[in-house]
Amino acid sequence: MAKVIWVGTIEISYLDNEDSDKRKNAFTVVTTWASSAEEFRRKCELMLESHGWKLLGIDRTNPAPENYDYNEEVADRLEGTRVNPNAIIYSTFYTYPVM
Repeated sequence: MAKVIWVGTIEISYLDNEDSDKRKNAFTVVTTWASSAEEFRRKCELMLESHGWKLLGIDRTNPAPENYDYNEEVADRLEGTRVNPNAIIYSTFYTYPVM
């Protein structure tokens, strides 16, 4: 399968910048070029590991439909991905408490 732009919502875990003993969890949207859901996952894992973060899960991922009405932030990330075939771009982190 040829590479196309994929978009997905991922759940991550990372260390708090202010308290390195405290982990935070968050959801974010990622855009990247991939040929499958497996490649999307691998690219997310590599990007996260380069920051010392961990992939907890992928909520949903699919090739980005051209005619979907994305919010402004995701549309901007998709445009950045469109012009850079090596891009793995994440959006705002939406954190939630770790129990």
